[in-house]
Amino acid sequence: LERKHLVQNLGDGTFFHSGSLAIRAAVASGVDITYKLLHNGTVAMTGGQDAVGAVGVPEIAKMVLLEGVSKVIVTTDDLDRYDDDQFPDGVDVWHRTRLEEAQKVLAAIPGTTVLIHDQACAAENRRARSRGKLATPDFRVVINERVCEGCGDCGAKSNCLSVQPVDTPYGRKTRIDQTSCNFDLSCMEGDCPAFATVSTDSEGKQLTGTSTGTVDVSDLPEPTPIVDPSRFTVRLSGIGGTGVVTVSQILGTAAMLAGHTVRGLDQTGLSQKAGPVTSDIRISDDNTAASNHASVSGVDVLLAFDLLAAASDSHRRGATPDRTVVIANTNAVPTGEMVAHPTTPFPAFDSLRTRLDQVSRSELNRWFDAAAITTGLFGGTTTLNIFMLGVAAQVGAVPVGPEFLERAIELNGVAVERNIAAFRWGRRLAVDADAVEASAGLVAAPPETLDAMIARFADDLVGYQSRRYADRYCATVDRVRTAEQAVDPDSTALTDAVARNLYKLMAYKDEYEVARLLLLDESRERYEVIGGEKTKVTFRLHPPMLRAMGMKNKLKLRRSGAPLMKPLRAAKGLRGTMLDPFRWGEVRAIERAMIPEYERAVEQLINGLTAGNLVDAVAIAELPDQVRGYEHLKLGRAKTYRTELAASLQKFTTS
Repeated sequence: LERKHLVQNLGDGTFFHSGSLAIRAAVASGVDITYKLLHNGTVAMTGGQDAVGAVGVPEIAKMVLLEGVSKVIVTTDDLDRYDDDQFPDGVDVWHRTRLEEAQKVLAAIPGTTVLIHDQACAAENRRARSRGKLATPDFRVVINERVCEGCGDCGAKSNCLSVQPVDTPYGRKTRIDQTSCNFDLSCMEGDCPAFATVSTDSEGKQLTGTSTGTVDVSDLPEPTPIVDPSRFTVRLSGIGGTGVVTVSQILGTAAMLAGHTVRGLDQTGLSQKAGPVTSDIRISDDNTAASNHASVSGVDVLLAFDLLAAASDSHRRGATPDRTVVIANTNAVPTGEMVAHPTTPFPAFDSLRTRLDQVSRSELNRWFDAAAITTGLFGGTTTLNIFMLGVAAQVGAVPVGPEFLERAIELNGVAVERNIAAFRWGRRLAVDADAVEASAGLVAAPPETLDAMIARFADDLVGYQSRRYADRYCATVDRVRTAEQAVDPDSTALTDAVARNLYKLMAYKDEYEVARLLLLDESRERYEVIGGEKTKVTFRLHPPMLRAMGMKNKLKLRRSGAPLMKPLRAAKGLRGTMLDPFRWGEVRAIERAMIPEYERAVEQLINGLTAGNLVDAVAIAELPDQVRGYEHLKLGRAKTYRTELAASLQKFTTS
């Protein structure tokens, strides 16, 4: 069917340049279309310039109305920004939370309509804060990983890459990357009680890490070049908003200070939206380079700030096994798909490494978790790229004198002391990686055994409900282990799957459990890691009972209001009984029902278990992992899970 209504996105830079003519043409043609005009004050597509000829949102509304559009709605993150008399009659100004509603309203109006979304560019705000041009808020957003279900709703609501999946002893959860957080706060609209805000000082000084800011490198050997120092090309590969272009400029400045000729090309593309970014720097003792872009077989050094971007075909182009050296950060930065769908796996590290080893001098490549190291040293990853530049300089992959690189960092003028420290730590890692990792507090913990995991889950179920409840859990897991050992003495996959998923179902997060988890000492410790020992914690809760009574927004509850939650935590003995005031909710009824359903399913699996169907049994046992989230999210996913479980069991028992 032919679409009757069209939607066209339009940036403010494009609008001021020539996009207004498109709106005029649409009005003249009588097209049913909504122009979604983003007013963020930045030409984001090409690197963050100011929009030429820019005017304010009220003026834009007047302009398009004079052109003849049928309706204008403005959505904004700050309703106090405007007075009622600033806009022409008929222009509605709504909070950004009503964005979807505004789109539906405009879609129903014949003719050309305009939705102006007024919100400053988050990436530019983050840069301004790092340069001291914009105040840093005195709070941080924190997700309590014990309460989090890893459902992805906060990522879907915010579309923010600072909302990142993280593996924990209790499964895959979600964490806010404090380094890249831009304080948009839309993640807190996620339907989840795990969110809290914690107070900090205005400088965020709690994110300091272990580094003192001074690093002695006088004992380090002089770097020995492993590429031709008279002519070499460096490719910097990463994602937008992390300082790829900044490091490119620092390297270029340092090379010029050292007397070299420098030519460069920054390919930012969607850099403002965390898309892939690459910069080529061509450094030589003369000026004979034919192009700023690395030619075929022309990359001597690939600085892989982001492994996924660096391993892509376009970023590998120009790298060859006889010429290229890779300096790579192994930390996995999630993509937008992984943020919205936390169960989406990151590509295997081995496969990404193989792709880069195939086009490089693999014996000289360096691989290390720069994100973990810089977080341990400095409390965040803002210095990651400079740290990696230090590694590359010390191993001789970037043969520019360290003194020139440090001078270029000084000339850049941003967080000079910290960036020089990061550069020197990178140099030291190239010589003594173990010592640097120890200084960063990176101590590899031994993997948890299956028995230890089962014991941990059982102990938690005692706190959740009772010893009897935990014994019920252990008895089922023991029967599974006995059955699995009987068919395959070397396998523990089924026991592991049942142990994890039965615990997940039995420890469903009702009101009693959320209160218990929020009051745990370990929860308080997590808040203090971000906000400091004196931090003030404010929970963001949307209790189902109050929601049913019409409360639309989350409730702010200070941790000082913990006495309100302590009685709730203590009342866990009422869970599921006739005296339980929460037992009548649809979600609670389904949560209770899924426990015996799964136990019966497990009995079917072990009664029919053979060496030939063990893999199928494991897959069935892992099905509950998809039941993530709270309230309506859990209801929908529980329905899908129960349907799949029934079908899978039917196939298992008849095959």
